[in-house]
Amino acid sequence: LTICTRAWRATAAPIALKELPRHGRTASLSAQVQSYALGLTVSFLALVLAAGALAAERDENVLGRLVRGLASSGQIVAAKVVLAGLVSAVLGLGVALAFGIVITLGHATGGEPWSRLPLLVAGLVLAGAALGAVGALVGALARESRTASLVAVLVVLPVVFLGLIPPEVFAAAGWASDALPFAHGVRLFSAALYDVHPWGGVAREAAWLAALGLAFSVAARAAVRPFRP
Repeated sequence: LTICTRAWRATAAPIALKELPRHGRTASLSAQVQSYALGLTVSFLALVLAAGALAAERDENVLGRLVRGLASSGQIVAAKVVLAGLVSAVLGLGVALAFGIVITLGHATGGEPWSRLPLLVAGLVLAGAALGAVGALVGALARESRTASLVAVLVVLPVVFLGLIPPEVFAAAGWASDALPFAHGVRLFSAALYDVHPWGGVAREAAWLAALGLAFSVAARAAVRPFRP
């Protein structure tokens, strides 16, 4: 009877799938979701903040007084970039902590960001600064603060949209997203939160963000100059 029972069981389930445990981090409601949430939050915040701040200073003639004084156009742009980076780090850290608390309370192991917070904060500063440079360029080109805020929102939407399109689906979108900070920020956050060995991905995307931030900062500095009194 025992032999027959085993035979029936083997016939009913001829193949048994056994999943071996692996060292890593889960993606469901954890690292990948956090990466896109942080990318969206930082993109809207940094770009709109830097654009509105620079345009508002020009509307109130603060920019002219600063340029006539000791501050150069490069220092003015750098101040907006640093402000965007710091504010992005604070808000992004709050988002990461909220995700971590929800994941911990829900007993979804593998998505807790606690051990990766220092690396994540550094990435938030860099991504926020790069996006702030884009916002500074928008603020320098816009005529007034209200226009700058509207243009910044209109700019950030296609930037985010291009970053969400996989390069395998549309190669041109991948090339365009590589020239903008959003996609690199999301990849950096994903590597910092998800990869078992994150240093290669973090270093690569950090280099991209630093280069893009420098390029947009130089363009914003050049765009500020025509508004000197």
